[in-house]
Amino acid sequence: MTIHKEFYYFLKDMYEKRFLILQLSKREIKSTFSGSFLGPVWIFLEPLAFMLILWLFFGVGLRGGGSTEGAPFVVYLTTGMISWFFFAQAFGASTGLIPRYSFLVKKVDFRLGILPIVNILSSLVSHIVLIGVVILISMLNKFYPTFYFIQLFYYLFATCILLLGLGWMASAINVFIKDTAKLVSIMVQFGFWLTPIFWNINMVPTKYQYLVKINPMYYIVTGYRDSIVYQIPFWDKPYLTLYFWTVCCLFILSGAIIFKRLRPHFAHVI
Repeated sequence: MTIHKEFYYFLKDMYEKRFLILQLSKREIKSTFSGSFLGPVWIFLEPLAFMLILWLFFGVGLRGGGSTEGAPFVVYLTTGMISWFFFAQAFGASTGLIPRYSFLVKKVDFRLGILPIVNILSSLVSHIVLIGVVILISMLNKFYPTFYFIQLFYYLFATCILLLGLGWMASAINVFIKDTAKLVSIMVQFGFWLTPIFWNINMVPTKYQYLVKINPMYYIVTGYRDSIVYQIPFWDKPYLTLYFWTVCCLFILSGAIIFKRLRPHFAHVI
């Protein structure tokens, strides 16, 4: 079957099973916080607490509450961090998808490829709440909503596409190589400190800045700031945009191929 036909059938299956996808997403959220006293409150309480610690240490402590690239540090920090939290949460959870849904593996009529979408949707709930919190923080610092806020939907969609490709790869490989989950965790930790979230790229010498920009999450993090703080349209960065979508296409294609080839062997391993 050709790639474009396979993609068509995947989209068709997604549409036909849209209600099942939503039900599985709800199940994913409930299972994450089952037995917890505060329950879903932890969805946004943990990232908010982490942002507060970083702001107090780097913003108030080291910077004395100063600004970064023309924005109050708290605004600069939070607008960058929410996009990273969404990526890190969804990418990290993708490694355990197949074992968590082992009861679906032997169902030949169920397309397991939709599980990363279930994972992305369940992570999206907390992200939407955090976007609202960050918009409120921005408004309190006199950065009011503008037309450019609409770009958040574009960057959110871009993040989901990136996560889909990575989710296919990580979830499939982890079935056979259990160390994949640990490797993804290390990648997420290193990625946080290597992405300009609480620091800005101008701290890096110009000739080495390309090393920061090859990280696809650089495009997303700066895109959130461009939408909320700096009012810069994404088409003002044509080369960076082209690079990001090229990387996304490579991840989607690679992830789809890896998942499809390993899928028939899941039942023998789990």
